[in-house]
Amino acid sequence: MMKNPLDHIINYIMKFSSRLLIILSLFLYNCDETSEIGIDELLSNQKEKIKVHYLEIPLGASNIYLDSVRTDDGDLYFGKYNDPIFGNIKSIAYSQFIFQEGSDVLPQPGQVSENYYLPNSSSQLDSAVLYLKLSKVYGEETFEEQEMTITQIEDTLFSSGLYTSSRYTEISPPKGIIGFTRFTVLNTDTFLTIPITDKYGKFILGRIIDEVTDFELLDQLRGIAFVPGENNKQIVSFDLEDEDSKLVLYFNNPEEGNANSPADDSLQYVFRFNSPLTKHYSYYEIDRSSTDLSIIDNLDKNENFNLDDKIYWQSASGIYPIIDLGNYNNFLDTAENIVLNKVEIVTGPLDKLNNLSPPSKAIYYIARNNKLDPVGIISNPEENVIMRDNAYYSTDSDPAEHVFDSIISYSYKGESTVFFQEIAMQNLTADKLIAFPSSPNTFEKMIVNKDKFYMKVFYTKYKKQN
Repeated sequence: MMKNPLDHIINYIMKFSSRLLIILSLFLYNCDETSEIGIDELLSNQKEKIKVHYLEIPLGASNIYLDSVRTDDGDLYFGKYNDPIFGNIKSIAYSQFIFQEGSDVLPQPGQVSENYYLPNSSSQLDSAVLYLKLSKVYGEETFEEQEMTITQIEDTLFSSGLYTSSRYTEISPPKGIIGFTRFTVLNTDTFLTIPITDKYGKFILGRIIDEVTDFELLDQLRGIAFVPGENNKQIVSFDLEDEDSKLVLYFNNPEEGNANSPADDSLQYVFRFNSPLTKHYSYYEIDRSSTDLSIIDNLDKNENFNLDDKIYWQSASGIYPIIDLGNYNNFLDTAENIVLNKVEIVTGPLDKLNNLSPPSKAIYYIARNNKLDPVGIISNPEENVIMRDNAYYSTDSDPAEHVFDSIISYSYKGESTVFFQEIAMQNLTADKLIAFPSSPNTFEKMIVNKDKFYMKVFYTKYKKQN
């Protein structure tokens, strides 16, 4: 018996209405706020054909734990920091240095030409000093004295390699100690001055006199490690790109050598950290046993977790927010004939008491099967970044940065309209996103309620024509 066409239509309407009610129950509200994007004026003569909508879509959020992060790019981190939430963190910093050949042009009076003046067979070492420009500091014990021991390492570092926070390089026995200092960090506008042992300095000076190449000396020295004292209570970072970061050999020439090696008692030879031939990175030990995040110790690699309806973010310790786009995809299943005018992802507002140093920016990467390779993201960002636009008119090929507003909204906000339109048109599939800071190797942190993640969607709905 043929089914009544009217019954078929009624059943379809009932199913669609039921589904629509479920989807709409997810939205915070749906109202006409088109003035925010100025579309009312553009459509003033098309109101009968076009209707513009605004809605907010809550996004599910959880955490994901990645067991390591790349640390060989940007600042070099060193020290110990007891964080009651993210754990007790110890950072050993590794680095290499190299010299550059000086210019053959005699410097003008009052000018300095690095490594123009050379040692000769009569040269005597006055001192060797390591200078490190401070960049950031984590830890509230501002007046607590910190300790640094500088020692040689057992294995060399490779400039072409990728080094992550989980990679430990063996440190030399006590005889390999080449420097030690105690210091107090009152601000980051200065640099540390660390005396280096005469034995180590004389060895380097001798190799310069022997005219070894920069690469030969680098191979012989291997590298050094910065080891924190047991009672350290701060993690500090050093900017190795700064001109104040260097190793200097101070020497005198009792006798004259060649034209570049005069008899003088105020000479210096400089080594730098920022050559393409050198490598630096940080190794992290993290003890979470006495914190709420101790559950991480029982997780598998790249496993999701939830804790007390809170979302945690500290990139350097491997803890990231993972955002579920399920509600947005459900919305698309019920929407017809729409074009997205503007789409924002918003996180916040954050509780100011628990967020004294949140990351300044968020960049989103796609999570495939709930897994993400942090080394791959940094080594191949073009292949992994997911949001590359801010709006239709954007021509910028860089990742879209969702900036943290620390003055008014205390939230992360950013537009990625084209990205979400691509999903709507089924040109792109994305179920989950992971938030990374602009530099993954950072101890900046965020804690926020998991209901603080949502989307602001402005869209135009075209009415079907008869």
